[in-house]
Amino acid sequence: MVVVQGNTNAQSYVAYVLNAHALPFIRQHGPGVTLMQDNSRPHVARVTTQFLQRTNVYVMSWPAVSPDLNPIEHIWDQLGRKH
Repeated sequence: MVVVQGNTNAQSYVAYVLNAHALPFIRQHGPGVTLMQDNSRPHVARVTTQFLQRTNVYVMSWPAVSPDLNPIEHIWDQLGRKH
């Protein structure tokens, strides 16, 4: 998990999350790693999708109206309740 202070746009998401943390993790763990992200604006922005294509990162398809079956959503809920 990467905590980003303030608002996140596509440029900061690419720089401070993907390039700084996700990409090194993916490179370290070899082929077959799939990035899972939801459809928030920074995740689906052209800047982000072009970066992921250029760096050959496979992204799981995530339908816009799918139910949140992702366990991380429970963590976000708990964090939200504490603040």
